[in-house]
Amino acid sequence: MSVVFVRGGAEFDSEICLRGLNLLAHAQMIELPTGSRCGGHGKCGADRLILDPDSQKYVNPPSPIEVHQLSPDELARGMRLACQTFPSADGLRIRATIEWTGEQQSG
Repeated sequence: MSVVFVRGGAEFDSEICLRGLNLLAHAQMIELPTGSRCGGHGKCGADRLILDPDSQKYVNPPSPIEVHQLSPDELARGMRLACQTFPSADGLRIRATIEWTGEQQSG
């Protein structure tokens, strides 16, 4: 099982899902840009993604950083920061749509 990212209608499969790696690291392993500008510290808020409803149960709850960076509505829609989102176990199938389009985002 693995983390599958969707961006611009294309799918990118990390071919692995490890509990100890956040979703940003999974994307970085396959050289897939997510928009992160702060090195994965949750300061820029630019590495936003939306988890598929079925995938939301397979990750950690939103971190305090995400609660600060994202609105309650965004969190309710499944939006998360890739740098703050960790699979709850190895070998899961997680699907997430990357919000970053390659353009500058405010964070």
